[in-house]
Amino acid sequence: MNYKKVEKHLTIPAERQKQIVEFVQKNGSAQIKVLADYQNVSEATIRRDLDELADLGLIERTHGGAMAIDSSTSFEHKHSEKMNIMLTEKRNIAKAATSLIRDGDTIFLDSGTTTYFIAQNLGGFRDLTVITHDLQIGNTAILHPTSTLIVTGGIRREEFSVLVGSLTENFIKELKVNKVFLGADAVDVESGVFNANFIEVGIKKLLLTISKHIILVADTSKFSRSALARVCKIESIETIITDNNLSPEVKNQIEKNGVRLILV
Repeated sequence: MNYKKVEKHLTIPAERQKQIVEFVQKNGSAQIKVLADYQNVSEATIRRDLDELADLGLIERTHGGAMAIDSSTSFEHKHSEKMNIMLTEKRNIAKAATSLIRDGDTIFLDSGTTTYFIAQNLGGFRDLTVITHDLQIGNTAILHPTSTLIVTGGIRREEFSVLVGSLTENFIKELKVNKVFLGADAVDVESGVFNANFIEVGIKKLLLTISKHIILVADTSKFSRSALARVCKIESIETIITDNNLSPEVKNQIEKNGVRLILV
């Protein structure tokens, strides 16, 4: 990421926090290390700033940084933007997800950066069949020579690296797989799992029908929020894998709904 460092004489608290908010809004998110370098201050100072700004409702605090607060429920981050958000957590979630896979499985990987990282961890499994409509996964998945990769047909969404449309949906309708690894733009325990657009929500709904084992992989920045289109109720998910920054209240609500929860 290219950015111009702020001169030290400008970084009085009020001005510094104003610039932090502007930086986060412009980029969609920011990590503490990036902001500390940007402002020429310590990471401890940035943490305090982010906590104060979150209390004021100007940003959304995440583990390791902050995200911009969306003015509506129609937010949608591009693939390149998602690759800068909660990367450590996503890699840990992906590692836990792969522990549920067995040699010979047929799995569907939904679009998303967490499922992308799952695809990077599949090289040790034999005789897998991996199906996806995510072009980044299709181009980069690491598989054993005995495994097979299938990419659905469809129309490419520019800047989102996914295939969509009737070709994609008709392909999925004919499938039956062992496990589906589902992504989400937002998760609200009371309202359900959400997607930020209607274009892909139909695909996600179909994925719920092709396996008994639906595994939601989502970092905690997605929780306690909603988006434009609901995919399903939380009870429709068999297993949720997320990072250990989940609040105790949300954890209890998920488990009360009979959903298996894995924290990493």
